[in-house]
Amino acid sequence: MTRSSLTFHLSIAYKFPNEPTLNRLGHPLIEVLESVHSAGSIAKAAKHLGRSYRHIWGELKHWESELKANLIVWGRTGKGSELTPQAIEFLMAVAKTQVDLEPQVAHIKDRLEQCVTVLKNFPAQPHTQDGELFVVNFKQAEAA
Repeated sequence: MTRSSLTFHLSIAYKFPNEPTLNRLGHPLIEVLESVHSAGSIAKAAKHLGRSYRHIWGELKHWESELKANLIVWGRTGKGSELTPQAIEFLMAVAKTQVDLEPQVAHIKDRLEQCVTVLKNFPAQPHTQDGELFVVNFKQAEAA
């Protein structure tokens, strides 16, 4: 197996939603492949994701070119879409990685919740400078 020349960048994002979110790896390719696989066609996947057929088709072609890998069995007009064995194996590896990372993701989430709790439990204090109320005008600071 040759090593990919692609560089992977990983970032952790956290949100403050009113609704719970999934604690999982997210990437447009994973989302598209999972949707095509479960829906059985690019058209149904596009509808499920709220995107056009052309957009999903373009994403798949982009990633096939970028990864130099076949992701979809093309040319089955009218018979839906099928992932290649390679793409299915990729999704299985991603799912295993999700499971392996669950404890670490849960730990990071707990730590971030602790950080936010520090902010929530700290009494609000106005900023003062030499005994006067100090207000930062971010628009002016950016212009300077």
